Amino acid sequence: MKIIFIRHGIAEAYRENDKDRRLTLEGKIKLRENFKNLKERDFSNYKFLSSDYKRAVETAEILSQIINKKFFIKNFLGGVSTRELLEKLKMEKSENFILISHEPYISTWIYELTGKSLIVSRGTIHEIEI
Repeated sequence: MKIIFIRHGIAEAYRENDKDRRLTLEGKIKLRENFKNLKERDFSNYKFLSSDYKRAVETAEILSQIINKKFFIKNFLGGVSTRELLEKLKMEKSENFILISHEPYISTWIYELTGKSLIVSRGTIHEIEI
């Protein structure tokens, strides 16, 4: 299984409800720049999932336009254990995934799946195979 983890782009510093924080203009511009290298890749055998947080959905919308692939919103990407993540992905019936989520979840999932300790900055792309 291949998983491409993407952390959402730069978002507003504050909203009363954290789930409602939106991407900033700078965040949107940087995401388009980061994602342009993905345009030529074939993602036909990937399922594309996003957290339900507004900034993640906006990130998914940008990537969706670039790679021309539909995404699905899944609230479990707002944060579950690695075991739960794998169980949820197994139910999605796909071999490979693009997942848009948050910190510290992404770095924890990557560490627990690969043993690699990474800094996961906003808008970054991390691909693993397990």
